[in-house]
Amino acid sequence: MSVKLAKKTGFCFGVKRAVRMAEEALSGKRPIYSLGSIIHNRQVVEGLSKKGLKVIKDINNIKKGVLVISSHGLSPRKQSSIARRGIDIIDTTCPFVLNAQRIAKRLSSEGYTVVIVGDGRHPEVKALVDFAARNVYVVKDRTEARSLKLGRNDKVSIISQTTQSKGNFSDVVKTLAEKGPKELRVFNTICEDAESRQAAAKELSAQMELMIVIGGRNSANTKRLLEVCSGVAKAAHLIETEGEVDEDWIRPGMSIGITSGASTPDWMVKRVVKRINSKFRKQKSKKS
Repeated sequence: MSVKLAKKTGFCFGVKRAVRMAEEALSGKRPIYSLGSIIHNRQVVEGLSKKGLKVIKDINNIKKGVLVISSHGLSPRKQSSIARRGIDIIDTTCPFVLNAQRIAKRLSSEGYTVVIVGDGRHPEVKALVDFAARNVYVVKDRTEARSLKLGRNDKVSIISQTTQSKGNFSDVVKTLAEKGPKELRVFNTICEDAESRQAAAKELSAQMELMIVIGGRNSANTKRLLEVCSGVAKAAHLIETEGEVDEDWIRPGMSIGITSGASTPDWMVKRVVKRINSKFRKQKSKKS
């Protein structure tokens, strides 16, 4: 049996930066809050909570202290509301997300209809919608893009959630171009790490019988990796922890590939590899 890691695993730059900033804030004496999960990895967030991070759902629950904005960003409306209440902010928004926010705001101010390719329920996309402010639509794929009512005289712009696949983004661009708007501007705001991570996972999937994707089930980039692997490998499974490795997936002589979402720490990847190796040894022992 061979176990091989994709060329890219572990934290991406933006997540590493967000976790470092949160840990630095927690070393002080003031209460530290985050509005929702600072990153989409339950195990990492639980670790930060043990150090004092208070994860809340409503900013009205903060009376004093510091709010850590998640790596996915926060709408300008909510940021202004927090600032007016005298609550300090530590902004861990990923630089790639900040770039998408600036582009959305500028395009909206220039009179463009802004189309965001992504998941409308995701916090990153919710914030992007608020930065665009008006004439903004969210579509998840070309099917939803096809249903958009755009006129021939419309000025249309397209940006992407940073964790989208290039293929899905391109499909939406082609679909909207076929509608023949007066003007069409396209900005590829997909994160470089997301692109290279998906490419590495796809390359490895072509060589493996089984692909295991490690990451949070609420993580957009992890779910995208699973889609990529499922389209190439014979079998692919998403797990959050080593405890979810199913012995029935593994057989002697099998080639197994492992990739991970951008919010998955290296220590979790190592735990999964260790568990797979121990599962195989247990199987071998039973048969001998």
